[in-house]
Amino acid sequence: MRLEEIVAMWRKIIAISEKPESDEYRTLLKITLGGMLLVGLVGFVVHLILSYVQGYL
Repeated sequence: MRLEEIVAMWRKIIAISEKPESDEYRTLLKITLGGMLLVGLVGFVVHLILSYVQGYL
């Protein structure tokens, strides 16, 4: 692909994109923050388990 083709594709994408409405934005924000919280919680639990196992070996 040439640079001109890539720029043309991005212009088409930007032309048809729309700004999300506030309720859609809030929903996406909740999903994103929930996912981040879940990943952090899983990492914290794994850290606790590994700290517990290493402490007693």
